[in-house]
Amino acid sequence: MKVDFIFDVASPNTYLAHKLIPDFEKRTGIKFNYIPCLLGGIHKLSNNQPPFIAFADCKNKSNYQMIEIDRFVKQHNLTNYKFNSHFPPVTIQVQRGAIAAQELKIFNEYFECVISAMWEKDKNISDIEVLKEVLADANLDVESIIEIVLSQACKDKLISNTDDAVKRGSFGVPTFFYDDQIFFGKDHLHQLEEYINSNK
Repeated sequence: MKVDFIFDVASPNTYLAHKLIPDFEKRTGIKFNYIPCLLGGIHKLSNNQPPFIAFADCKNKSNYQMIEIDRFVKQHNLTNYKFNSHFPPVTIQVQRGAIAAQELKIFNEYFECVISAMWEKDKNISDIEVLKEVLADANLDVESIIEIVLSQACKDKLISNTDDAVKRGSFGVPTFFYDDQIFFGKDHLHQLEEYINSNK
């Protein structure tokens, strides 16, 4: 079995969770299946709001979220992490690009490229021209990726992924599904691991 990983690179917690996954896979023998979705769509369909809106009037909560991320970064020695100055991004083209990369069988290379551009290199990947430059710098086939990104089939796939995630119970990212169980957020990866180990 695999863990379905519902993600959008718009979330810093997607980046932070992703960085823990290689060791998680080594410990458990379980592979993660990355499923590109649109976080804004998940929020809309589940009647949720992003934290920076939901807690806009609760300064202590907003401040705590940044403290918690800083602790997580230090705990796991994620020294390359940098909060993006262009936040919040519009990632619809990036997420469609992830679908294109899966089709072209270059997903790992594509994902590492865009997630590092967003959460390490402070790139404005909402700008399609910046996104193209980032992909070109990584020697990825920009033309083939963008051709798929602009196709109706790719657009429909991102919508379908997002709809399916919400139907399964998702209300944000990162969400993990395993054996009909849902686990939300990087801070619940330990519960996912405990569940996997107890059901082997």
